[in-house]
Amino acid sequence: MNEIGALFRRLSAGVYVVGASHGDRRGAFTAAWVMQTSFDPPLVVLSISPDHATYPLLHASGAFTVSVLKR
Repeated sequence: MNEIGALFRRLSAGVYVVGASHGDRRGAFTAAWVMQTSFDPPLVVLSISPDHATYPLLHASGAFTVSVLKR
């Protein structure tokens, strides 16, 4: 099994920490809903309010991280 497939199997009901950075600014938020939308190419979907402090960082960088919490 490839790493992306293993990651996607961890995306189930749970709590995630979504992070983004741009320049020297960093931000993160918890999310209760992150979902796989495609294996090829590997894509996930999440929702964030444009009013959230992390939104401008995510928008400016075009990238984010998803950390799957164990418990």
